[in-house]
Amino acid sequence: MSTSPLTITLTEEPRLRQVMKDIQKDVAAYYAATARGDGLGVHARTWLGRVQNLNDLLTNRLGDKATWVAQFKPTATPGAELMNAVKYARNVDQHLMFEVSPSEDVLVGGTYGIRTYASWRSIPAATHAELHANTQRLQPAYQVMLEGRELTSTMLAVLRYLADISPQIVHRDLRGEWTGFPLMSQPAVGDPLHPEEPVGNVAVANAWLNGRRPNGDLRVVVGQLAEEDSSYLVGFTFADRLSFSPFVETPEQVDRDIAAGFAYYTGNVVANVKNVSHKFPMPPSGAVLYSPEDMATWTTPLVQAQSGDDWMTGFEPASWRNIVAVEHPGRFPDVVAYHQRRALRLYAQVPPR
Repeated sequence: MSTSPLTITLTEEPRLRQVMKDIQKDVAAYYAATARGDGLGVHARTWLGRVQNLNDLLTNRLGDKATWVAQFKPTATPGAELMNAVKYARNVDQHLMFEVSPSEDVLVGGTYGIRTYASWRSIPAATHAELHANTQRLQPAYQVMLEGRELTSTMLAVLRYLADISPQIVHRDLRGEWTGFPLMSQPAVGDPLHPEEPVGNVAVANAWLNGRRPNGDLRVVVGQLAEEDSSYLVGFTFADRLSFSPFVETPEQVDRDIAAGFAYYTGNVVANVKNVSHKFPMPPSGAVLYSPEDMATWTTPLVQAQSGDDWMTGFEPASWRNIVAVEHPGRFPDVVAYHQRRALRLYAQVPPR
């Protein structure tokens, strides 16, 4: 969105990153609430306040505030318009006797759960008339950028803009991933799960997935299966010795991941893990596995993927063929294959804990 990144000093970074962390976690909390169908307004209003907090810091306290302010004048960039829209809604909420709350009239789901798709409500004319003139001038931005639009998508748009203009303030966890992300995958729902995820082009989105390291700590390969003239390695992704998700990758992709520094191992999962699905109130489809022992005691590092005959350790191959088939070209529509691949590669099946 921006062609003029901000200059952020080493002394400014910690505070800005801390505020960005709060904003990111607010998005994740709002998204989690859409699966419960309650508390949406609270999370939305908290997010509005946090984004405006960052806006104030960049406008008034940043050494390079001139670059930030230039985003708004003489004509606001699309990203700056988003910030103006947020400021408008936040000022309504903070200064008037009017509750800014999202609509809650659209539910999507079924077999795999219900999710609320709430939109930003319009602000009544009588309420608008009570605002200070400077805030009133922001109404067109709100009407174009937020009003009537689904909340999560607008929240992600704000995160994308902030990361574009100031990438160093993105808060990342110990694994290098955005704190609070990816959002949890829901089968048959294709909305973005990550601020960096390309939207609208499956080929571009797949290239993005393949070009970034998988999430999690490591993967344990349990077998290799052939599908027509292609081979696939299958296994489980682990983080903190827990696995919520299987994976399927070509040998070439595994080698690229290893070259990028991600760890793959081989080992007998069945003999060394416990099924702990009962400890998680909202587990994904399939089992949650836990390794009681340090995984180094029962796994062997995989240095390079080797194509060859099919093999499997501890599982029946038939149990994996459906997973493999989804991602094999031509078996399913590209968008269906992408949804599975995104969930597995982003490790986006981890429920809130």
